[in-house]
Amino acid sequence: RMMKEEFRPFVEPKSVAIIGASATPGRPGNDVIRNILANEYRGEIRLVNPKGGEILGLPVLPSIADLPAGVDLAIIILPAKDTPQALRACAEKGIRHAVLSAGGFAEVDQGVQIQEELVGIIREKRLRVIGPNTSGHTSTPHQFTSTFFPLGKIRRGKVSYIAQTGNFATHTMKYILTGEHFGVSRVFGLGNKIDIDETEALQYLAEDSETNAIVMYLESIKRPRKFLEIAREVTRSKPVVMLKSG
Repeated sequence: RMMKEEFRPFVEPKSVAIIGASATPGRPGNDVIRNILANEYRGEIRLVNPKGGEILGLPVLPSIADLPAGVDLAIIILPAKDTPQALRACAEKGIRHAVLSAGGFAEVDQGVQIQEELVGIIREKRLRVIGPNTSGHTSTPHQFTSTFFPLGKIRRGKVSYIAQTGNFATHTMKYILTGEHFGVSRVFGLGNKIDIDETEALQYLAEDSETNAIVMYLESIKRPRKFLEIAREVTRSKPVVMLKSG
């Protein structure tokens, strides 16, 4: 039951804030808004950019502090160095769930420090975070996506997948939409998984009535023993196909 509540703001957000919204077509901070609109998301969309104004017909707030109370989910699309400050500001606004889309963390040298700072904020403020270095996530039953890869409308189905690398949640997604006949339900791009990992995502999908089959692409397993325990349970009721690289 626990996982269902933890994941609800990711898979059924009533309102979402895009921190680093961009007016420039082709920029991740612009494509993410286009994807959300293309999937006909019905919740509130709040955009934040210091320039203010309007993007794609939506009003833009100049800062995180200007956001109204009660935002479910923040999608933070900022350079790595600006991400900790933004995450802290979101926490201070009462936003407990965030998707950190930027790269440049532990996969590059100076990023290790920033990533440690983020872990500190997550623990201190008791946040739930997907990423960093993620291409986002998708929940078609709720007509929602946080991916910034230009996908447009994502076909709904009963297959869910968990991917550690962006390519799986982006180029593979494109392939499924154009070259296959099935649709997806939940897609989680875990990125560097400083908080939410494959075990929690698998646990959530195990209980998810919108998921009949699970596909996973992993480069590493954070908690192998717990992972196997959950996997043994899930596979009794749902097929799980896993591709482990390396």
